[in-house]
Amino acid sequence: MQINLLELNYKDEIVIDQEVSYSEEFIKTSDILKLSDVHVKGNITRNLDDEYVIAFNLVGEMTIHDSNTYEEIPYKFDVLIEENLESSMKTLDLNEFLWHYIVLEVPIKYTLNENYHQKGDGYEVISEEEYENKEGNNPFKDFHLE
Repeated sequence: MQINLLELNYKDEIVIDQEVSYSEEFIKTSDILKLSDVHVKGNITRNLDDEYVIAFNLVGEMTIHDSNTYEEIPYKFDVLIEENLESSMKTLDLNEFLWHYIVLEVPIKYTLNENYHQKGDGYEVISEEEYENKEGNNPFKDFHLE
């Protein structure tokens, strides 16, 4: 959706309150598996420096992979955007502008099951404390500095 920023020449603000949808083309270039419609609410004004001032709130839900189990899980996000844009811009592509903020919300690591214990054939992931308490794991247990 294109927003005509020149409307601010005769208006005090441009108010946005709508749902924004993203096509598969956007989603396939990210770690997002699915993205529900994103609700954007806010306004665009001009400041004394003649810059466009954007104040938006984004709310939505994406589906991503669980970091531990690799299952598809929901992840809700709520983002506050406050940005100034140059006054030389005439239009703003709302979908492109918001997409950058949505992608930044994808967590590097996220899981719903914190107690997931990774193990498999011949290996087991344990904590450092568990490792130190296990019998025979410390090759320096008999080493003493005097």
